[in-house]
Order: sequence, then structure tokens, then C-alpha cells
Amino acid sequence: MKNYDEILNSMKEEYKNLTGTDAENASDLGIRFAVLAGEIFSCRTELAWLKNQMFPNTATGEYLDLHAAERGLSRKSGSKAEGFITFWTNGVAYDIDIPKGTVCATSGSNSVRYVTTEDAVLISGRTFVPVPAEAVSEGALSNVRSGKVTVMVTPITGISYITNSPFTGGSDAESDEQLRARIIDSFKNISNGTNKAFYVKSAMSVKGVTAVGVVPRNRGAGTVDVFITDENGNPSAELIQTVQNTLDELREVNVDIQVKALNLYYMSIYFEFTCKKGYDIDTVKSECETAVREYFKGLSAGETMYVSDLGEYVQHVEGVKNYTFSDYVTNTSVPENYIVFPNRIVITGVQES
Repeated sequence: MKNYDEILNSMKEEYKNLTGTDAENASDLGIRFAVLAGEIFSCRTELAWLKNQMFPNTATGEYLDLHAAERGLSRKSGSKAEGFITFWTNGVAYDIDIPKGTVCATSGSNSVRYVTTEDAVLISGRTFVPVPAEAVSEGALSNVRSGKVTVMVTPITGISYITNSPFTGGSDAESDEQLRARIIDSFKNISNGTNKAFYVKSAMSVKGVTAVGVVPRNRGAGTVDVFITDENGNPSAELIQTVQNTLDELREVNVDIQVKALNLYYMSIYFEFTCKKGYDIDTVKSECETAVREYFKGLSAGETMYVSDLGEYVQHVEGVKNYTFSDYVTNTSVPENYIVFPNRIVITGVQES
């Protein structure tokens, strides 16, 4: 597409060809040309953007949501991690009220906040009380191990310190690329109410499900086993039951459906990269790890992990000049009830000399 200067110069050249004179920039005609060129460029930019929104392959945001709606799909929202925060005291002679809405957080610069969801009381004579809590914001970053929530943002008199159980169940809202993949798959694999595409589409519509595998007749004729996982590779019993209930309502008569957790085929990823001059090696290393995890997030149940595809994600990280995978990292195929999952990611970076 022509930029503003190219449009303006084209108008001036055509004017000179027709009249034999130049349109000076400061002249009335030159100013009119400049204004008109700006409007034409703006119009062309708008049309180019609109063309992208016409197709699910290139649409973004709310326009991609509209394409999804045409296929009976909707973007899955994120969820908040849930767990327990335990409030401790060294011993006081009175009850300590811990009101609902008490805010605690992880330590560090990128802290994550959690809020208690019930009123609680630490009774005199006792040293601790566990209180249910949830993350303030949705997202996978709210999933943390035990012992990570240590800061009381809302101080409570008499409480000495806090600890936490693992916070789990947090997930990111479905990205444009993830939703786009589901839309395109809905064209490739048409659901007819009984085939594999039907079970995949129905299970993937449940919030928190990131991959689905379907194995028909796994327990004999008339049976269908549906395997699911979440982005952490560890779907909760509640999520499995939600998918089970969803499919039970949609299933055909005399079809026995069982929903189970996908089996994980763990892979350790080792590679070395060369960092381009002018880039911070630690920042590039962190972005490489993010890229690797994004690749594995996009894998489906039963899908082969190709080293070349994984390499594409690494190569497109800004600052990576070159990379080399360990010999242990090879193409890996798995059956429909498995998904390849990164067990360990070890990245070594060297600065370009």
C-alpha cells in the first residue's frame, strides 16, 4: 500500500504532467493536495484494516469474536486461581477477626494479589486459621506454589505472618490465536453431532479446557472416551465433571461417554542460543522460554511435536541470532489420549562476539 508521501508525490507529478507547472507546497493548490493526500491515505489504511477483519485468518479482537459466533463458538474467558491463606499468631488473649476482602500478595516486583473470600476468626488460644482466598485478577500467573504468598497488604493486628496452600485453577483468557485455531478447525472438521469433531468442539467450549483427545470404542462398541487437559496439564476433578455433564446433555442415546484427564508425555527441552549484539541476554532468554511454552500450549491431543515447528517459535524471538537444540530434543508422536508437555526447559545463552 502506498504511504502518504507516495500518494502526495503521485498527485503532484500527475498535476505537472497535465499542466506543465509545479504545485508549490506553500501554494493554495499544494496545501489542498497535502490535505487530500492525507485523507486518501487514511481511507486506504482503514480499508486495508477492514479487509483483514473480513476473514478469520486475519481478523482480531471483537471482529474475530463475530467470526467465532458464526461457527457457534465463543471466546473463553480467564479464571482466577483459588486456594487457602493461613493466618498465624504467636499467641494473643483475644479473638482476631479476619474480614472478607483481606488482601495478601506474593513478594517481589511482579507480585500477585489475593483476597480472602469469607469472614474468619482466629480464636483466642489457637495459633492459626486457614481462610479461602482467590486471586484478584484472572490469569495463569495467579497459580503459585505453597509458601509464596507472604505479604499482608491489609495488615491485621495480632497476626504475625501468613502462609498459603497452592493456588490453582487460574487461566488466561483465550487469545486471538487460540480462538482463531478453533474457528479454522471448525471449518476443517465439521461437527455432525456424532463424530470426533463434535466431541472436541463441545469439550473445548468449556472454560479452562485447552486440549481434547477423543478415542472411540476405547471400552467397546458404543463407548467414547474424551481426554481433556488445562494449560497446566493438570485438570481438576471439577473441570472433568463439568465437561462430563456438558457431553452427557449432548450425547446420543446409548452412547457411553467418559471424560478423563489427558495423559502427559513429558519432554525436557534443552537448547543454546546466540544473542545478537545490543540485546540483553537475560531478557532474550526469558522470551525464548515464553515462546517455547506458547508452542506447547498450541499443541492438540495426539499431535506430533516437530522440532522444526518449535524452532520457528524460537527463531522469531527478537534478539536471537542462532540456536541449537540438544540431540535429546526429537520429533515426538503420541496417541490421541496423550499430549506432549514440557517437563523441563533449560536454555543457555551466549552473547554474540
